[in-house]
Amino acid sequence: MHRASWRRRAVAVALALVWAGSSVPAAAQTPQDVQLQEQGVAAYEKGEYQAALDAFDLAYVRRADRLGVHAVDTLQLWNWIGWSEEQLGEYGLAQLAFQTEQAAVEQIAGPQSLDAALLLAYRGVALRGLGHPAQAGAAFQQAVERLDRLVPQGTVDTAWVLQQQGQLAAASGDDARAQPLLQRSLSVYRNTLGRDAAELAPLEEALGDLYDRHWPTYQAVPLYQAALAGYTRSYGPTSPASVRLFGDLARAHRESHNFKTALAYDRRYAQGFLANQQTAFQTLDTEGKVRYNMQARTGLQHYFESVFISREVDEVGSRPQVEEALGTWLTYKGSAFALENGLSALLTRADPPLRAQIGSYLTLRRELAALSTVQPRNAPAMSAGFARVAALQVQLSALEAQLSSQLGRFQDLLLPGVIQPSQLKAVLQPGEVYLDYVWSNNNLFVFAYRWDGRLDVQLLPVIGRFTAGFERLRSGAEGGASLAALQPQTTFLYDQLVGPLESSLAGARSLVISPDGPLNFLPFELLSDGHRALLERFVIRYVPSGRDLLRLRHASATEPLSPPAVFGNPAFAAQPAPSGAVTRGVEPPPATGVPGLQTALPTLARLLRGTTFPALPGTEAEARTAARLLGPDTRTYLGAQASSAQLFQLRSPSVLHLGTHGFFLGSEQQRSQLPNPLLRVGLALEGAQQVVNGHAGDGLLSGLQLAGLSLDGTNLVVLSACETALGDAVAGEGVAGLNQAFLTAGAQRVILSQWRVPDAATGQLMADFYTRYATGTEPAEALQQAKLNLMRQGLPPRDWAAFLLSGR
Repeated sequence: MHRASWRRRAVAVALALVWAGSSVPAAAQTPQDVQLQEQGVAAYEKGEYQAALDAFDLAYVRRADRLGVHAVDTLQLWNWIGWSEEQLGEYGLAQLAFQTEQAAVEQIAGPQSLDAALLLAYRGVALRGLGHPAQAGAAFQQAVERLDRLVPQGTVDTAWVLQQQGQLAAASGDDARAQPLLQRSLSVYRNTLGRDAAELAPLEEALGDLYDRHWPTYQAVPLYQAALAGYTRSYGPTSPASVRLFGDLARAHRESHNFKTALAYDRRYAQGFLANQQTAFQTLDTEGKVRYNMQARTGLQHYFESVFISREVDEVGSRPQVEEALGTWLTYKGSAFALENGLSALLTRADPPLRAQIGSYLTLRRELAALSTVQPRNAPAMSAGFARVAALQVQLSALEAQLSSQLGRFQDLLLPGVIQPSQLKAVLQPGEVYLDYVWSNNNLFVFAYRWDGRLDVQLLPVIGRFTAGFERLRSGAEGGASLAALQPQTTFLYDQLVGPLESSLAGARSLVISPDGPLNFLPFELLSDGHRALLERFVIRYVPSGRDLLRLRHASATEPLSPPAVFGNPAFAAQPAPSGAVTRGVEPPPATGVPGLQTALPTLARLLRGTTFPALPGTEAEARTAARLLGPDTRTYLGAQASSAQLFQLRSPSVLHLGTHGFFLGSEQQRSQLPNPLLRVGLALEGAQQVVNGHAGDGLLSGLQLAGLSLDGTNLVVLSACETALGDAVAGEGVAGLNQAFLTAGAQRVILSQWRVPDAATGQLMADFYTRYATGTEPAEALQQAKLNLMRQGLPPRDWAAFLLSGR
């Protein structure tokens, strides 16, 4: 008996002792091993593979004791054990289980028996999972040859093995070999099971994909339609398999210029995806939700293309389709972070059991953030850190999935369900237009929804000059170029992104912009029609998604807000630098000399090694000015008092001002070492330099830590620091950075900067902003007027265009 079976026997014997201690009714004559096998089969059919494996392991011990290890019924349990291991991704153990059963079967029935041939194919499945395609292909081929000798006309088993062989060839890129194998498998299935058998649909889909790759698309349509009919009969029209075929058929008809039919399939694809999303999201963590949404990204973009084509053909008649498409995008965009962004509101409104669950989640997240920030001092601490980080990630993922199951109970707070465009009309203010962009590699769409309910959609082709103009505008503005010097870029981008919407902007006074992809880093205020910049025409605010706009405008604080709090010029313990800018050293190498470890524990402090945080005396004057304007009860924290301890003691201040250094680490090496973007973005407070230099401390705060602040209902957070709007742009979810962190913490609005900003101009802008804000001017309008003041003084965009307001 091999090593794995001895492990199972040891576990199963221990479980058997527990089983033996339990009473079984006298009337129950079914042997315990049979009962256990039935339990295992039931668990396997429900997808509970670990529970199934445990039951089969115990059943094996019981049956071996009752019938002997060589009994046929005992050997058959290896089959269930092998498939359970395969479903759990334990391909090596699955291979050993099938091998054990095969050896016994060949002794009993002979190597040329039907069962022996099938077990050879099962081993091929395990070998494929282990990443050995050549060995897997050889096993499948031998199995087919044995089956053909035994049953020349073919059986269901022959068809199944041919299918595995063909799919392996297709996955390896050998379509010429895959096609005849899949075609023969389909023929055998039809002959043995009939033309309506459920087994046919995957083969018809796979063959459709092959035809689609090598022949005109229309030749794949009959196969796709047959596969869709099979999936619909077996699993229903909204099953994931059926939805996938809706997307394939839509694409095939679009490429054949049958746009009306393509739109019909596109709509069914979008509807099916959203229906499945609501179910899937109740069992996924945030990372899983992002991955799930990404699978549908291309399909939804094709859907919007079809809607736009329909609009061009019949603008009036297509209005319901355009509204439905916007509803799809509103439902999709930002949905992966719906729970995370609504967590602070949920915490204050949940019942005690759920509140305790959220509290556990936040505690574990704080621990993960702390371990991922400060570098361990020695090898034992680093080894313990590796183990604890791995354990925390598993625990957090499980807790996120548990919390996701509560989504339906709190739809009014988290908006996890379907969103309709009419909901926008209820929150838009008079004269306000909501612009929602959809970025793809080939096209750019924008939905414009006015306060009066009028809706427009435009296709904005992304031509070659777009990216170049975008980059020149950003780099030129950050480098100090004048507004006149930037005019070629500002007018070009205006014509691309805003010009087609002029009719929708008539009579508007303010814009709410929800960017997508690279547009998250574009200062729209600079775009100009050649006469006036958007900043001069509109009050502008940004939101990650329409979902967030609805959530924030419906939100209300559950407890009274506390007085404002301002932080400035933290005591970083670094010598002042002439430029006042952060200086960074060379990125640390991925390897380390710590004995017994392949790599160092990736932490924020390690990735910032060599960085210098110079003193910021300008932010101290700025903080004092803000405190004076915000009122006598404002709490002020300067120098050594500007610490993380003081920050985390705050409870829902009405305004939180942070004048300090911000940072974002976005290189490929840094992303690979700290994949979570909220661990690569943050702020520096008192003692940050010691942390970067390798000492203990809590002055270096990642976005993940800042997301745990108690800011529910806070009206405004001002991040008067460099590059605080940067982060990883997650398609359809906004920017995973400080903006998300503070919105997650409960803030209603966040002011951030897109590039490094000069101290003097920033101080002037902030003083002007707070003067207006303190007299009752709405924050977005106060920021607009403060920026216009600097622009009209002739200062370049570098000094004022970096700042933006995100939120309600």
